[in-house]
Amino acid sequence: MHTLLFVLLSACGSKTTDESSDDATYTDLPSDIADAEPEDDDEDDTPPTDDETPPADDDDVPPADDDLPDGDDDGDTPDDEDEDDTPPVDVPDLAAAGPAEVYASSGTHTTTDGCTLSYERFTPYDPTTDGEVFILHGFMRSLSEFSEIAEHLASWGMTTTTVTMCHSSFIDIQPVQNAADVVELAAHLGAPSVVWMGHSNGGVSAVMAGAMEPGISAAVLGWDPVEALTGGGGDYAAELDVPLAGLFGESDASCNSSNSGLPVFNEAADTLLLRVTEADHCNFEAPTNWACTLTCSRDKVTYSDGMIADTVFAWSTAWALGHLEAGFDMSPWWTASGAAQAELRSTGAISSL
Repeated sequence: MHTLLFVLLSACGSKTTDESSDDATYTDLPSDIADAEPEDDDEDDTPPTDDETPPADDDDVPPADDDLPDGDDDGDTPDDEDEDDTPPVDVPDLAAAGPAEVYASSGTHTTTDGCTLSYERFTPYDPTTDGEVFILHGFMRSLSEFSEIAEHLASWGMTTTTVTMCHSSFIDIQPVQNAADVVELAAHLGAPSVVWMGHSNGGVSAVMAGAMEPGISAAVLGWDPVEALTGGGGDYAAELDVPLAGLFGESDASCNSSNSGLPVFNEAADTLLLRVTEADHCNFEAPTNWACTLTCSRDKVTYSDGMIADTVFAWSTAWALGHLEAGFDMSPWWTASGAAQAELRSTGAISSL
């Protein structure tokens, strides 16, 4: 009995504890184990005779951490080496204010047609381009509804002018004359090149201005454009020699005449047209007010007013910089495969028309 107890105690005392770490792929082995010959559980357990005992093979000893090949001690697998290490494209956040400080000034100009235009100019202290942006408002609106986006564009280095036009009221709707008046104002202010932007019927007047004065026109952008009852926008679009883009809201019979500006813009030879999902007519004003929202504001299911505003600000800024600032690449926003546009397309926030 004493002999049996001694054997059992001896067996328990010789058991080795195997420790492992969840934080590392490889565990350091004690030196007396690392230098020992590993057991092979698959071989016959019959003890070999002295003549059959094989010599120890150093290649069978598991390597210590210091002996591992470079780069393997972090637990990387072959799949990790196949991953694309190309750095992501650095796309600036054009929805945020730009780096330039901006000052505002205002004035009036009486045209040869006898219209006295009120305007406000937002000028960066350090402009990045000599070209300028002119913003044309829609029916029964004024320069006040575009001060925020004008200041935003100026913060990215572009002098931007908003204007209250003379022929956008219930008793006087003349989009062609509005365009002629603003072209005259741009010449009076000495703008060497212009990106024309306009909202609602001002979007169609912007097309007309671009066609009227090709010498200074760099590009045109319409925000939810609307054709006037008098028509004629398509003829000017067909004559346009500069790139034209449009950001359209959801079709609404009450406020954008069921996207009546779309056929006008489709007449242009060089055009890019996008739908901003869930955008209503007022989402393209900044700031808007009750006179628009009372009739034209729509409930949002997926995309908030703030998200839509970010899209309008970023895409408008990219369009202007792309046509006024040398070397600026607008493709991340204005090509379907571009990083910014592809991201919004993947969520359904923007789509082609």
